[in-house]
Amino acid sequence: MANDESLMAADRSARSSALDVTRSYIVQAPAGSGKTELLIQRYLKLLAIVNDPEEVVAITFTRKAAAEMRLRVLGALEHAQDGIRPDKAHERLTNDAAQAVLDRDRELGWKLIEYPRRMRIQTLDALSAGIARSLPLSSTLGGAPTTLADSEMQGIYRTAAAATFDWLSTSEPMRYVVERVLVHLDNNTGVYIEYVARMLETRDQWLAFVGGGASGKENTQAVRDKLEQRISDLIRERLGRVRELMPAGLTGQLLGLAAYAAENIRKNGPDHPLAALDGLVELPGTGPAFAGRWRGIAELLLTRAGTWRRMVTKNDGFPLKDNGEKKEVLALLADISDQDELRQRLHATRQLPPHHYSDEQWEVLLALFKLLPLAVTELRRLFSERGVVDHVEVALAASLALGSADDPGEMALLLDYQIRHLLVDEMQDTSISQYHFLEKLVAGWQAGDGRTLFCVGDPMQSIYRFRNAEVGHFLLAREQGIGGLSLEPLLLRRNFRSGEKLVHWFNETFQQTLPPRDDVSAGAIAYADAVSIDEHRGQGLCRIHPMFGSSPGLEAELGVAVVRECLQEGTDGTIAVLVRSRTQLPLLLAGLRQANIPYQAVEIDRLTDLPEIIDILALTRAMCHHGDRIAWLGLLRGPWVGLTWQDMHRIVKNDSQSIVWELLRREDLISQLSETSASRVRGFVRTMQPLLSANATESLRDRVELAWYALGGPAFLQGEEELENIYRFLEVLEKIESAGTLADVAELESLLDDERVSSPASSNCRVQIMTMHRAKGLQFDHVLLYALGRTAGSRQKSVLSWLSIPAEHGTSDMIISPVGPRSELENDPLHRFIEVAESDKDRLEQDRLLYVACTRAKRSLHLLGHVSLDSDGQSFRAPQSGSLLRRIWPTVESVFDNSFKAGRPSAASDEQSKLVRPTLRRFARQWKLPDPAGLPLSAQTPITVDKTSETEVEFYWVGSSARHAGTIVHRWLRKAAEGAVKLEADTLPKLRPVSERWSERLGVPADEIGDICDRVDTALRGILSDPKGQWALYGEGHAELAVTGLWNGKVESVIIDRVRIDDDGVHWIIDYKTSTHEGGDVEGFLDQESERYRAQLEKYARLYRSLTHAPVRVALYFPLLQKFREVSLESG
Repeated sequence: MANDESLMAADRSARSSALDVTRSYIVQAPAGSGKTELLIQRYLKLLAIVNDPEEVVAITFTRKAAAEMRLRVLGALEHAQDGIRPDKAHERLTNDAAQAVLDRDRELGWKLIEYPRRMRIQTLDALSAGIARSLPLSSTLGGAPTTLADSEMQGIYRTAAAATFDWLSTSEPMRYVVERVLVHLDNNTGVYIEYVARMLETRDQWLAFVGGGASGKENTQAVRDKLEQRISDLIRERLGRVRELMPAGLTGQLLGLAAYAAENIRKNGPDHPLAALDGLVELPGTGPAFAGRWRGIAELLLTRAGTWRRMVTKNDGFPLKDNGEKKEVLALLADISDQDELRQRLHATRQLPPHHYSDEQWEVLLALFKLLPLAVTELRRLFSERGVVDHVEVALAASLALGSADDPGEMALLLDYQIRHLLVDEMQDTSISQYHFLEKLVAGWQAGDGRTLFCVGDPMQSIYRFRNAEVGHFLLAREQGIGGLSLEPLLLRRNFRSGEKLVHWFNETFQQTLPPRDDVSAGAIAYADAVSIDEHRGQGLCRIHPMFGSSPGLEAELGVAVVRECLQEGTDGTIAVLVRSRTQLPLLLAGLRQANIPYQAVEIDRLTDLPEIIDILALTRAMCHHGDRIAWLGLLRGPWVGLTWQDMHRIVKNDSQSIVWELLRREDLISQLSETSASRVRGFVRTMQPLLSANATESLRDRVELAWYALGGPAFLQGEEELENIYRFLEVLEKIESAGTLADVAELESLLDDERVSSPASSNCRVQIMTMHRAKGLQFDHVLLYALGRTAGSRQKSVLSWLSIPAEHGTSDMIISPVGPRSELENDPLHRFIEVAESDKDRLEQDRLLYVACTRAKRSLHLLGHVSLDSDGQSFRAPQSGSLLRRIWPTVESVFDNSFKAGRPSAASDEQSKLVRPTLRRFARQWKLPDPAGLPLSAQTPITVDKTSETEVEFYWVGSSARHAGTIVHRWLRKAAEGAVKLEADTLPKLRPVSERWSERLGVPADEIGDICDRVDTALRGILSDPKGQWALYGEGHAELAVTGLWNGKVESVIIDRVRIDDDGVHWIIDYKTSTHEGGDVEGFLDQESERYRAQLEKYARLYRSLTHAPVRVALYFPLLQKFREVSLESG
């Protein structure tokens, strides 16, 4: 481990080099290293040397990251323009770079601050879409289809897969292809559709191969030879690494012992793995033919579990009577006992597969290679019919438009002229297709030709394999460059986030947890030491909280205690509880509620887990399919009827065939119920009868919404958040309904499962709860990693799998498993090898996930996990295999040992789940929609009508006082924008009496008016002191603009707070928000608010754009915070 001084010096050198804009780099920027700041500095340095700002393109992977970078660049330019000189050295460096850009701006007349759209900071998806749609004919995308999210595509993938069944009714050759694959899957159509659909989802990984030669253009034997050669190459690479690791000084001794053991074994067990070592006089070669001999060496040195042997017997080739060979082999084992990589790789030779397919396997694979392009054709037909595409299709179309390195397309040549400098953020998260896309963007670039590529990321934080990210691409780019352009590697070392003691703990722990060296094919990333900054010297705390025995209840109690301890550390520190899986949280959340600790659960609940959604989903299913017995019984049990189990049994017990709806209309059955229950059923039938008799081709969404209101759905809701959930459900339903019904209920449930819900955050909430994946990119003062001793669900296994290995120059070698039913494939060596390799990659990624989670902490890190007790309770076992605690066990084992001896928290036995009797939910009486509320009146004030605004802004998420203050602030801002009043410091006192009268008309109690007017004054003064607020308020545009148009097929009317038209002709839709935020992490609060209102602003923008055809951008403005936040939109 390098000392801190040398790491600090290396870091300074790397940062200095990164700002040399004449050279191309790839920068590894570990957690807390200030990656975004460095990226912005490089971007500003490049702007200062180009002729047009469009020559510099910065690519990120999320809209949020792109928006953050754009705003930070703009903020740096504005600060430099205002002459603000920062105190910190790295901020002064940014300020100097921004000043140089302003000088260039004035020289060439860019006006970047006025026209920030000239800064090309965008997502990779947005760049791909722009390229694809610029040349729709050459890209095959055509027109302007809507790009759907992955969750919205699942039904389309399944439909395309099922469409291939149509070939079974023809006499075409493709009929045999579909039959062959289907028969080999045991004629299981469900498995067939699932498999083909999943293949379509990942087609960017195999289409170039399968859609090229493999489907028939090449000789089939040549394709088979190519695939089998890849298996041979993989075996050769794996064995070659083992051979390199064998200690040269012990080779002779090993060979003699191997021959001795083989001779003894061969006499009684010719099929024993050791028998393959007979006659061994030198280390085996690395070709597939030598795999058996390497397995023999593994058998000689390792146990079945893969550990070094501690003893040998006659069954291992060492009889009781010998000439010292047994002693000699044990001495050899002692000499190599510390070589862990050799042990792991030697053990892995046991899993190496045969290097060829059987004839039957090849026949099925060949059929598959012909089937998959057919499925892609069906998918593209659906794309054309529905006017949609997925992100994969956009990327493929963009790649096609760019052409190849040897034959670049028209767009590639155009971009080559336009783009002089390319910056790529989060390089470690690129997929195979994205990496190829980058290669094409820089094809032909050479060092010294005036064009540069700058890639930055952290392979230690690569945690998105489920999104097809391949961390090996970062390693390849570092070793070989991209598209023929060499990249100089740089490594940042300083951690600006965490205290010194925490950084040292990270170094100690992850040096042992992450692999000792990088490995492209295995997806292995070695740890890079970090150093804290001087300001954090002596700071930081890491505490391990051991627990003995599996008791989720006790674990939740300990978790609550840790959170309470963190809250007591100060009044402004942020706290995060991070988990690997959402399923680990229910008891902890219940404990926090019981302890009255406010928290926000960020994207934890699935929409389908919420009671209000369970009810409306049952209603939807029942209305679509009258024979859906489970759905109808769910309606009867739900709050709108609320039957007991006994009453439900009386209705359906003797008739399992009839439709429940028919049974409900049989008076002879209903009369058997209690009077209350019978009355409820009759009222339910009266309500549902006209709804079920309505025209079934009308909008299902509208019919379900009407039924939900008619049955009294709103009466069961506890707050506005639950109402928002209902409307999210209806929006999802509207997307997939067809001809007034649902073709596939499973598709609706799948889409709802992907909808995650965040609980609202109160003003005094300092605790956030989220998954470790969700926490990436965030930071908190205190972090609790909870339930580390538990395991998460295993990776979903596919019917067919493949192993993609990044190879030279960005290509990927694909090793494809045989096709077959799961029961058959479990014993197939090649399939098993691929599964093990994928599991190993998952395990390595889990190590990196733990690194990401730990490095979110600034001041303190707490790790809570359990280990199981032995049956006698006198000792404990190592953590479960597959748990995160197991991954760091060498570091924390001594803490557990000491704690156990001290008698710390334990559970004598596994806690049994406590049965909770479900509560019957029902309305106290028949519910009906309330009458509209009347206007509030005041005895002292005459009734007047403000005709300038017929619709007041809603502030339903806050209390009434804040809501009324927001209404009044909006009125003043409208009047100021219209020129009816001039907001100035000396005029504000004159406005207060008017604000007081407005408060009275709103029905505000007299004792609250003063507080409301104080809040109004504060908001207006905030705008007066904020240049951005002044810009938003005054100038060309509209105030309280009423807009009506079609939205999702319905007429919608909205009122837009402010439209500000800037000098560039861009129409800014600005939504005023009088929300405030107490405590730290204002940026986090603004991010949350941006997400909350993104959908609303999307509606405003589309309606406004449809009427004006003007370029539109949207933003939120917070006068109480003096914060202007642009919000990025799906529609651009």
